[in-house]
Amino acid sequence: MKSLLTCLLLLASLCPVAAKEHRVASVASPDAKNIVNILYDGQTLHYEVFRNEERILAPSPLTMTVDGRIWGSDARPNEISCGGADRTERFVVARKYPSVRDSYREVSLHYSGYRVEVRAYNDGVAYRFVGTTGREGCVEREGVAYAFDADCPSYTLLTGNLQNWFEENYSERMLSELPSDSISITPVLVRVGRYGVLLAEANLYDYPGLYLRPTGRGFEGVQAAYPRKEEFFDGTNKIYATEREPYLVKCSLDRAFPWRVTGIFDDDASILGSELIYLLSDKTRNDYSWVRPGKVLWDWWNHNNIYGVDFKAGINTATYLYMVDFAAEHGIEYLLIDEGWSERDDLLTLNPEVDMPAVCRHAAEKGVGIMLWAKWINVDRQLDEAFEMMRSWGVKGVKIDFMDRNDAKMVNFYERVARKAEECRMLVDFHGSYPNEGMRAKYPLLMTREGVVGLEYNKWSDRATPRHDLIIPFLRMWVGPMDYTPGAMLNAQRESFRVNAVEPMSQGTRVHQLAMYVVYESPLQMLSDSPTKYLENPECFDFLKQVPTVWDETRPLFGEIGRNIGVARRSGDSWFVGIMSGDTLQNVTLDLSFLGNGNYVMTAFCDGVNAEVNGRDYKCFGQEVTAADRIPVALATGGGFAAVIRPKMDSGEHSDR
Repeated sequence: MKSLLTCLLLLASLCPVAAKEHRVASVASPDAKNIVNILYDGQTLHYEVFRNEERILAPSPLTMTVDGRIWGSDARPNEISCGGADRTERFVVARKYPSVRDSYREVSLHYSGYRVEVRAYNDGVAYRFVGTTGREGCVEREGVAYAFDADCPSYTLLTGNLQNWFEENYSERMLSELPSDSISITPVLVRVGRYGVLLAEANLYDYPGLYLRPTGRGFEGVQAAYPRKEEFFDGTNKIYATEREPYLVKCSLDRAFPWRVTGIFDDDASILGSELIYLLSDKTRNDYSWVRPGKVLWDWWNHNNIYGVDFKAGINTATYLYMVDFAAEHGIEYLLIDEGWSERDDLLTLNPEVDMPAVCRHAAEKGVGIMLWAKWINVDRQLDEAFEMMRSWGVKGVKIDFMDRNDAKMVNFYERVARKAEECRMLVDFHGSYPNEGMRAKYPLLMTREGVVGLEYNKWSDRATPRHDLIIPFLRMWVGPMDYTPGAMLNAQRESFRVNAVEPMSQGTRVHQLAMYVVYESPLQMLSDSPTKYLENPECFDFLKQVPTVWDETRPLFGEIGRNIGVARRSGDSWFVGIMSGDTLQNVTLDLSFLGNGNYVMTAFCDGVNAEVNGRDYKCFGQEVTAADRIPVALATGGGFAAVIRPKMDSGEHSDR
């Protein structure tokens, strides 16, 4: 109680409250820069957020209606408790780094049947409701809201439907310009003065995912009610809810509900180092030492377009045996076999042109893991039989597609898959999925997700633009690994770009694609082009083979949403650098002060002098460097810079890397 009183007295002078609002409690981040006030206006609880004494969020209601009772409408808590943590959290599957500091302060407001928990971190704040009764009940609605004091620039992912692919391009508009009849997929970013404010959720289980509806100077939460009736949509690809219950979910009320998260960043580059969503999520207690990150050779994007071989390339045994051999020869950990290995509506009926058991046996002999694609509808009704069949073949992972919903029933499907995959020791890549919300912390086998306009869009549209490529690291990637599926070897600027499903290309330069392997985070990172294309570009392919998919250290170098990004990442004693530009020519400086003492050798790729016209033009060069060096980098439109930097070997030493 003494610590609580000290906290409240300390903060009382820092954060003035309007007269009509009564402060119930306050909590500050460990560095005291972020402060949350919990307020009561005579009807419901509100919260407001400050950073460096500047108000980030104006008073915003926080309520939940459960069985007709409004949680958050009680005037006074029965008890207020304070806590916090300062510990090192080690990742089961690394991403930015192998471990992260988990440091926060927390205040909890205890009421009859529930409590409200509020946490303040150095890079953001969050709150959630926690039920404290053992009975079952219906959550009818949740009053999520984010209010701002002024009209602000925003980045939103707008859609008109609760059932969608979660794959839209970002809208860059003032809050007041956002259509009120739309909803945005999270995360959303709002610029409040000089701060970047990210709105998202964490630890989503047995509950519908969050959308945000524009309200002029803020957002209100929107969630899909639980499905009552479902019907096929788009042939047999999807099942959509056509009727819904009058509640979000029926569940035990002895549970924690998802965190409502507000990330707050002084500049765009600092977003790149944040693991706030992961830290707010339940962690695993099980053994996942068998999980193996790596790169994945993929057949679908390149249309099995292999040539210069003595077999007919396509969805057949010969093609996949060849791809297994190719992966083994070049140290690629996995081969993903996409649509076509089974009947489209039946995972248990195999394509007679593909001897899948034989392919899997050959892959096991070669040390290559096989991953298989499946529609979620088939997985849902054939979960046990299909997974046991694949386990008997030695399959290492699944890619599951077309969920296109985030109501509670669908969220529960994700966890059912995770549990079955854990039992079978298989990795999972969710496509047609909502963005990450922290489930990977409890189930580290959930390696990556789509929920993004990725490279595949260039097969049928021009939506995966260089500017888009420079927005998604700061928004979509903040919430978790992102399966963008890079690696195109046909690269074109806008004037020469063309849609081609059989021989697709990317927008921007060749080095723009190479840099993605350092900038974009995914423990399963795709090599999307065909083996033939990689053999035709051995210099670039050699670089891609070297880039790890998980890291020992990450250093954001610079970044501005939509314009540029620079990241350095370390694996062992090797540093990898990725720099990307949006839709303008730019000159940046690579500051190598992150290097340790001594001399290093840098092998680098930069845009060629003609890359502005021909996106495939690049230059590869090597030079000795030290931490004192500052390297000028000229970036073409949609350009890039990629490098590997290793300690210089002493005389008489050699390296085979």
